[in-house]
Amino acid sequence: LARHSTTMAAPLKEPLVGNGTTAGAGPSPVWYVLWVLSGLFEGFAFRKACIVYPAVLADQFVFRNFAVLKFFIAAVGSSMVSQGLMSTVMPTVFSKSMDYGANSYGSARVAVGCAILGVGMAVAGSGPSMFIPSLACHVTTAAYLLAGGLVAALAVAVVDKLAPATGTGSPADRQTLPKLLGRAGPGGYAAVAVPMGLVMMAAAVGLESVVNYQEDMTRYGGALAEPYPEAVLDYPAWPPIVGGMALGLAQVPVRVVSGDGLGTATSFSILVSTLSGNTLSPGKSLLHSKKNWWQPAFVVLVFVGAMFCDTLGPSLQGASSEGVPVKEGFPPMQMALGAFLAIAGARVAGGCTCGHGVSGTSELSLESFLGAAAIFGGAIATKCIMVFT
Repeated sequence: LARHSTTMAAPLKEPLVGNGTTAGAGPSPVWYVLWVLSGLFEGFAFRKACIVYPAVLADQFVFRNFAVLKFFIAAVGSSMVSQGLMSTVMPTVFSKSMDYGANSYGSARVAVGCAILGVGMAVAGSGPSMFIPSLACHVTTAAYLLAGGLVAALAVAVVDKLAPATGTGSPADRQTLPKLLGRAGPGGYAAVAVPMGLVMMAAAVGLESVVNYQEDMTRYGGALAEPYPEAVLDYPAWPPIVGGMALGLAQVPVRVVSGDGLGTATSFSILVSTLSGNTLSPGKSLLHSKKNWWQPAFVVLVFVGAMFCDTLGPSLQGASSEGVPVKEGFPPMQMALGAFLAIAGARVAGGCTCGHGVSGTSELSLESFLGAAAIFGGAIATKCIMVFT
C-alpha cells in the first residue's frame, strides 16, 4: 500500500541548461536559497489564507467559504505555468522530477484512497499538508492530527509488510493529458500545461472578484470582521490566490533541489521507517538515503514560516465558528480519527492533497485528476452528512 521508494526520483547530478549546475555537481546555491524561501513562504501563506484552522477548512466543503477552492485552483494553475516553462528551459530536470506523470498507481486505488483522504479532511478539518502548519499556528488540538497520522502510517506500513503491495504500474501504463491529446512528444507538456494553467489562474482571480476574501472571512468575526489596517503585512488574512500562486512557483526550486514535486504525506512513512530501522516502509528511512531528507526538511521550513506568521503577525483573537474559537480546532478524537483516515487514504492512493492534488494534476496525470475529484467528492459528501443530518 505504501508508496514505493523506487518511484522517487534521485537528486540531480548532471549538467543542466540554465539551472546553475556543472558536471558532477548538484544545483547551485541559489536554488537552495529559493528552496528554503519557498518552504518558509508556504507556511506563511497557509496561515494568511486561514486554511490552517480546521473550522475554516471544513467550511469549504459546505461552501460557507471558498478559501480552499481559491487556493487550490491558483496553486494548480501556477504549477502548470511554472512547470511548463521549466520543461522548456530545463527539460531533463523536469522529466526526472515527474512522479505522478511517469508512474501509475492504478485508477481504482487512487480513487478509493483519495476518497478516504477526503473523508478524513472533512472530519478533521485538515489535510496532510495542514497538520504541521496547524501545530505551528497553535491550534489547540493539532497534536492529535500528528498522532492520528503517525498511527495511520504505522498501520499501513505493517499491512504492507505482511501483505506486500505489487508496486506501481510501468511508465507505459501512465496516462497523461498530453498523451491523450496526442501531444506526448517534446514540448507537448508545455503546450497543454501553460494555456490550461493560465485559464485556471484566471478562474481563481475571477472567483476572488465574485467572492472577496475579506467578506468570505467576515463570518468568523473578531479581527477578521474588523476594518483591515493600511499595512498589508498587518492584514489578518490575505487572498488565498496569493498563497496558491506562490506555492505553484515553489514547484520549480523544489523539483530542481529534490528531484520531486511538492508533497507531505510521505514524511509520516519516512518517520515510521526511520524509527523502525528501515524494517517498516523499507527504503524510506532517513538513514537509508539522503534523498529521503528533503521532504521532512521542507516540512520543517513550512512549520517555521507558519509559526513566524502566527507569532509575529496580527492576532485572530475573537475569531470563532459557531461560538468556538477557530484556534481551538475540533475535539481531540475527531481530529485524530480524521488524520488517521487522511494519511491512510494518502498512503493507499500514493499521494496526498499536495501530491496528487497539486503536483499530480499539474503534471497532467489523469489518475491525479481523478484523485483530486475523489478528495473533494469524499470531503463534500462527508461534511454535508455531518452538517445537515
